[in-house]
Amino acid sequence: MIISMTGFASRIFTHDDEVYKMELKSLNHRFLDLKVRMPRDLASLETPVKATLETGIKRGSIDLWIERQNGGKNEAGFRVDEERARQAHASLESLRSRLGLHEPVTLKEVIAFPEVVVRAGAEDRDPARLAGLEAKLLSELGHLIHDLTEMRKSEGARLQDALLDILNGFRQSHGKFLGLRDEIRNRAREKVKKRIEQCFEAYPTTDDRLRALMETRIAQEISAVLDRLDVEEELTRFKGHIDAIETLLKNGGAVGKKLDFLFQELNREINTLGNKSQDLGVSGEVIELKTRIEQMREQSLNLE
Repeated sequence: MIISMTGFASRIFTHDDEVYKMELKSLNHRFLDLKVRMPRDLASLETPVKATLETGIKRGSIDLWIERQNGGKNEAGFRVDEERARQAHASLESLRSRLGLHEPVTLKEVIAFPEVVVRAGAEDRDPARLAGLEAKLLSELGHLIHDLTEMRKSEGARLQDALLDILNGFRQSHGKFLGLRDEIRNRAREKVKKRIEQCFEAYPTTDDRLRALMETRIAQEISAVLDRLDVEEELTRFKGHIDAIETLLKNGGAVGKKLDFLFQELNREINTLGNKSQDLGVSGEVIELKTRIEQMREQSLNLE
């Protein structure tokens, strides 16, 4: 199956009273380019997360967002040092008593003390809880990659059908070129023959040897002209490239780079056909084919 490099998937999971949302987006890229964004306290999990992505995805620009929807036990990503809070409260109560103040100590005043409330980090997590979160996260990431791959396969199937449909048009054009080939050669032969007759009419001769020499030389020129107009090899290679593209599309797999190369070769043969034919009908067909090739190349850029 052909796989597109364009896709999106999202997933929400819960672990230890914490709700996480993951979003995975994929765009076309020459290689595998990974970007991972996650909460700072999960930075130690970035390496196994990237390893999981590299195992499941072979090519594309990949963006993964991991967001904590609520704080769970570490509400909003902060930690309260209760012992320091008690010390702060006791110090404030002592100061209030010494100063003879009557207003009670408030929570706002307690948490204003340094290091009573601090941002939670990986070092604040229990190792067992962090290991459990890693296992859960990587498991959910595996499902997320599967969802993304299914979407990329669906998009790839759509592109495959579109490319095969355009390719059928190339086969019809090949048939037209086969029909025009003999017609172009005959027109060229008649054109040269007419010029020869005009030449003998303009320069009549009764010398049989001279006339024979002139006819021999003219025959050689005609042969050279017809050789330059012969597109048999180009048509053979043209069909060969069409067959190769169709086989590649039907076999599936990682076809993007191979298709790009075949499109270049096909474009080269079409240019040569147009240059050799020197026919208005062929020139119009060549322009149409070059437009279709460009369409196919643009779509194939999204294929893995």
